Amino acid sequence: MSVPTFAARRKAWSSPPVDDIGYLPAEDLLAMDDHAFDAIIQQAVINRYSGWRNWREHWTNLLTRWDITQGKRILDYGCGIGLEGLILAKRNTVMLADIAPGNLEVAKRAFVLNGHREPPTWVIKEKKPFLEVAPGDLDIILCLGVLHHIPDPVPVVEGMASWVKPGGELRHMVYSNHAWFKATGSAPPEGPVEDHVMFTEYWTHWDAVGGYADWYDRARLESRFGEWFDVADCRPVTAKSEYLGAVMVRR
Repeated sequence: MSVPTFAARRKAWSSPPVDDIGYLPAEDLLAMDDHAFDAIIQQAVINRYSGWRNWREHWTNLLTRWDITQGKRILDYGCGIGLEGLILAKRNTVMLADIAPGNLEVAKRAFVLNGHREPPTWVIKEKKPFLEVAPGDLDIILCLGVLHHIPDPVPVVEGMASWVKPGGELRHMVYSNHAWFKATGSAPPEGPVEDHVMFTEYWTHWDAVGGYADWYDRARLESRFGEWFDVADCRPVTAKSEYLGAVMVRR
């Protein structure tokens, strides 16, 4: 199987996922009046934090961590409609980055309608440095539901290692080995996922768009990114372990 081009992925993700509502084109969200638009955002917040993704509040306690995340400089990388950044903007300085420019407009609108300043934004580029972020400028990078969609993730995480200060955090939500098994009924491949006969069944099971998805467990995170980050915590955030949360700390 071939991996979709960067341009194809940018086009696909211009319909960002809205939790348990669907993949909604950014242009359609932006065409809504303020009331209808904010109703979608508020329902997505409820679905994320009161729904199956936040099983026993593992998502909240591991990834959002709003009780201890205060006064930080945070980048929401692959922000989509910006839910996580929106929640954390109450007590932190939040910046946004996404592959699709329209998603950034959606997220900025959500911030402003919810009483926050319009955040700084970057459109993610295809090649390094991906974003023009000053070295060591960030305390935390959120990368939630994003890493598993990047076909060549090592240079991306290497770039992130330069943006976050030593001791800073990279917080991931990724599809797990259990996600692969649930979608395909087979053990996940150790090699490139796109070479596996069940690759299409895997990514289409979890996403209506995008054309690519990988899987992770603690060992896969450590082997790929251990040069820059230590895996401080890694555990399922959903009841059947399909979604894995991980906090990685910059060495």
